[in-house]
Amino acid sequence: MNGPIAVSVVVASHARHLRLRWLLNALEEQTLDEPWEVVVVHDYDVPTAERVLDRHPLARAGRLRHQAIAPGTGSPARQRNIGWRAASGDLIAFTDDDCRPEPTWLQRLLAGARGAPGSVVQGAARPDPLEASILAAPHVRTLTIEPVNRFAQAANILYPRALLERLGGFDERAVAGEDVDLALRAQAGGASIAAAADAVVYHAVESHTLPGIVRQNLKWRYLAYLVKRHPEMRRELPLGVFWDREHVYTTLALVGVAGALARPRLLVLAVPYAGRVLQRRGGGRRVPALALAELPGQLVRQGAEVAGMVAGSVRHRTVLL
Repeated sequence: MNGPIAVSVVVASHARHLRLRWLLNALEEQTLDEPWEVVVVHDYDVPTAERVLDRHPLARAGRLRHQAIAPGTGSPARQRNIGWRAASGDLIAFTDDDCRPEPTWLQRLLAGARGAPGSVVQGAARPDPLEASILAAPHVRTLTIEPVNRFAQAANILYPRALLERLGGFDERAVAGEDVDLALRAQAGGASIAAAADAVVYHAVESHTLPGIVRQNLKWRYLAYLVKRHPEMRRELPLGVFWDREHVYTTLALVGVAGALARPRLLVLAVPYAGRVLQRRGGGRRVPALALAELPGQLVRQGAEVAGMVAGSVRHRTVLL
């Protein structure tokens, strides 16, 4: 299809070449009847890149370009910056390599951008219905986005290129929360965020072992850098210091369990946390027993998150739990 590129899709990919292929397959089904392109920035070896990217129908159609970086040198922020700067479009749509867009995704995201010129446009994300059965596992990672939210995740968002250039793109010092940082700087500069709730991507549903989910969540210790850079975020944090309400209950439970060795009455502090965990599976006769069996693992997982936040607070000299 000839003519200027209406929108460029930018994807940062690392260690997910199979899911990247699923993403590309979903992009191949897009209904947008205007010129568009995909730019993938990755650290795969040559045989993998040839198999997953060069041989894909989007590459043969001239829609897909990719750029390799040296293994171990990438980050979401750096790879997205490389991608949007290499892109041809004036509108840049970001999604992740563990997402699967609906066929109308680009069409509706572009419509949202044209309906709000100059604005950032955030779409929606849902756990992938093809992987819904995995939600029964005790330690699951997925993502739900109802636009507009306070995180402005790069799993489904569009920026005008001119705005990215004005802001200098993503902050490559940010290990986590780089998408939140970019949106906050955009809004501070006068940009608005418009919702495109009908522009939907499906996010992977992944089950992890307890050690695996603990390792996965350790990256959140870097959120202290984000909050230090944007102290205005504290207005929306529970009590101004907790990342979310779950961390409030988790911290109380940890204090209660640790303190109960000396003062057994302190164990009452863990009751609100236990109540929430026991309700996480919903109703049913067997559900309370299942939730009770999962309670120790959930406390370890969420306790590790809080411990990571403490480490991040020390490193960045600001309090975030």
